[in-house]
Amino acid sequence: MNLFKQYAPKDGYTPLVKPGKDGIEFLEEGVLRLAAGGAYRSVSEGCELVIVLLGGLANVTVGGTEFLSIGGRAHVFAGRATTVHIPPGHKFKIEAVGAVEAVLAKCPSDLAGEPRLIGPEKVKVSTRGKDACERQVHDIIDANFPSKRLLVGETFNAPGKWSSYPPHKHDRNAPPEETRMEEIYFFKINPAQGFGFQRVYSPEQKLDETFVIRDNSLVKLPCGYHPVAAAPGYALYYLWILAGEPRKYILYDDPDHQWVKDL
Repeated sequence: MNLFKQYAPKDGYTPLVKPGKDGIEFLEEGVLRLAAGGAYRSVSEGCELVIVLLGGLANVTVGGTEFLSIGGRAHVFAGRATTVHIPPGHKFKIEAVGAVEAVLAKCPSDLAGEPRLIGPEKVKVSTRGKDACERQVHDIIDANFPSKRLLVGETFNAPGKWSSYPPHKHDRNAPPEETRMEEIYFFKINPAQGFGFQRVYSPEQKLDETFVIRDNSLVKLPCGYHPVAAAPGYALYYLWILAGEPRKYILYDDPDHQWVKDL
C-alpha cells in the first residue's frame, strides 16, 4: 500500500485520494487553491461532500443557497475552520473573494438534505491527553451531525507534542470494542520548513511504516495504529476525515501502550 503523499501546492483542484486504492473504500479527497476572483464548479452527484476552508475568504453557492464571504482565517493556525457540508445531488460553486485554500472530501451517500454551513462558532474545541500527549482537537462534523458516513475535525500539536497517542486504531467492525472507519490526515507545519513524524503499523496486516511529515503531507489510514509527533520548535496540524458504515467511532488502543494513559 502507498499510504503517503506530498502535495505540491498549485492553482486549481488537485485530487490526492481516490476510493478503491490502498485500502480506502469510501473517501475521495483533494486540495483546491484559487487566486482572488477565481472560481471552481462541480457537483456532489451520489456523494456527500465537505468543503473545509484552510485559509481565505470565499463565496459558496449550492443550488439556490448562497454562503457569502465565509471563512476568513489566514491559515489553519489562525483560528477555527469554516466548512460547508453538501448532501448528494447538488451543483456547487466556490468563488475566491481573496486567495483561498480548501480541502474537498466526499464519500457515497443516499442521505438527502440541505446544504449546511458550519461556522467557526459551531466548531467544538477540546483539550485531550496530558503532558507530552496534550493536543487541541476541533470537532467540525461529529456524530450528532446529519451525515451518512463522515466525521471531520482538526488536531493541533504544540511543538514537541504527540497525538493519536497512546496509539489507537479503528479497522475492525467489532463493537463494543472497535468499529471500522477509514481515515485521511492532511498536515500543515508552522513554521513551514519544519517537520514531524507519523508511524502506521498493523501486526495483523504485516504493516509498519514511518513517514517524515512536512507541510502539505497526506497520509491514508485504511488500517492500523497511527501516532503522530511534532518536532520541537514546530507546531503541527492535521485535518482528519473519517468515513465508515455504521458511522460510529469506537477506537481501540494498542494494548502494549495503553498503560501510558494512567501516567
